[in-house]
Amino acid sequence: MTPRLGRARAPDVRLPLAYLAAAAAAFVGAAVQIPWLATELAGHYYHPRVLALTHTVTLGWISLAIIGASYQLIPIVLKCPLWSERLPWWQLPALVVGIAGMLAHFFIAEWSGLVWAASLVAAAVSAHVVNVTLTLRALRPRTLLARFVIVALVGISLTMLAGLALAAHHLHPFLPGDFYARLSAHVHLALLGWVLPMILGVAAQVYPMFLLGSGHDVRLERIQFWGVVAGVPALVAGLLLSRVLTIGGTAAVAMAVAAHLTSLTGMVRRSNTPRFDWPVRFLLAAAALLVPATLLGLALAFDTATGPRWALAYSVLVLGGWVSLTIVGMMLKIVPFLTWYSAYGERAGREPVPSLAKLGWPAAEVLAFVALAGGTVLLTAGVAIGSVPMIRVAGSFIVIGAFAFAAALARVLSHLLPAGLALTVAANARR
Repeated sequence: MTPRLGRARAPDVRLPLAYLAAAAAAFVGAAVQIPWLATELAGHYYHPRVLALTHTVTLGWISLAIIGASYQLIPIVLKCPLWSERLPWWQLPALVVGIAGMLAHFFIAEWSGLVWAASLVAAAVSAHVVNVTLTLRALRPRTLLARFVIVALVGISLTMLAGLALAAHHLHPFLPGDFYARLSAHVHLALLGWVLPMILGVAAQVYPMFLLGSGHDVRLERIQFWGVVAGVPALVAGLLLSRVLTIGGTAAVAMAVAAHLTSLTGMVRRSNTPRFDWPVRFLLAAAALLVPATLLGLALAFDTATGPRWALAYSVLVLGGWVSLTIVGMMLKIVPFLTWYSAYGERAGREPVPSLAKLGWPAAEVLAFVALAGGTVLLTAGVAIGSVPMIRVAGSFIVIGAFAFAAALARVLSHLLPAGLALTVAANARR
């Protein structure tokens, strides 16, 4: 598989598909850990195995998915070719090996190996930051999406530096201040500095297309952007220095989230589609879970809710609910398009080819939706009250949903196989 370098607007579709497939595998891997770690999840969040699970989600699932999707969306939406298509092919194995090393060393609480694995991940992420930065440097004028991407690149860079510092601190303590405050700052840098701006920026561009609505409100987009730009630094600095900054930053981020939800509500109301497909329902369910996640985040910031269980419940709602369901919905939209373009784009119009809608597997998508959404809500309740049986049941639902999601993607990707084998896979899937 040799990536091509060229002047085409879009890169080789195999590039984003490779990242998205690796991310989906990590998602399944994270899901199967949940029932197994029910006892640990009912306790304190700072546990080696819980940290391994968390980084499976944040690095293996969420970050790989965002990076992979960006290699398709940035050239298409911003109409600027990637600075290099070769570099991401080197990044992917480095990321996979580095993330696997981090997870293994988290699991056994071995910190020296963790530093080396984290350094490999940081090097690969740095290559991504350089590639996208050089891609965007010639873009004039910079759209709001480009500005969100730039903010996210700063966020992931700072997240990697903070993570390396925390790992090194375990070997040679040198960081001042409270340990849990530093850990919270690292978590919120990743969540609000990297993930949030990417989702907000992409959502403003693609949700109107998914919902067949009348477009987006530029004023609400600006509120989202400046809420992130002003709020995230204040919140992170406040976690380390001052409660006043934390409250102000939290309020600004909450304002950005409220603007995003208001914008999405308007798109739904203006939508011309009589019935939403299952990928869109994933996106809407994710947005619905963002409401209690934000309220719980505010409660934690104002000390209305306290303790490790509520902090872990907040993480489940945000990472397992809002972010994960959003990415699942996005992938169920993006992967069929990329697959159809690669498998049938050159043959369309010259011979009969399946429509884009025929590539999906609605039955698997329904099962994934019910199991993932329901399992996430149940898991949130389970970790909040520390119930091991409830966590195991919720984890079982999430495992079913993750495998159904993976099966739906595999059904789509089977169209990239040679024609005869693809037909066999499709026939077996219908049985």
